[in-house]
Amino acid sequence: MKNKQNTVIEYLLQSEDYVPFDSNVHNRLHFNISRLIKDEIRSHKWIESGKGRDMNWEYAVAEWMDLHYDDFIIHLIPKSRIKKYLKKYSKDFLDFVKFLTIP
Repeated sequence: MKNKQNTVIEYLLQSEDYVPFDSNVHNRLHFNISRLIKDEIRSHKWIESGKGRDMNWEYAVAEWMDLHYDDFIIHLIPKSRIKKYLKKYSKDFLDFVKFLTIP
């Protein structure tokens, strides 16, 4: 990791390459959500290349984040699960919200 100030998602999206989980550096929940997002961006890039658009990784990340991030997070984490999470882990909730609102 370049800099400990980077969030997990920022760290994972720096490159299209696979990044292994490191329990000393990453929170497992954030890491797994970030990996799902990375997979969605790869799919977006592949679909767009099928339409004849040749885009680099950075452009694909920026475009996907602008077009799809909000809907993806809303559908990924139902409100009922957030309520349960709040009851159980309220002290960690602010970190979780910061993670979800990165773009």
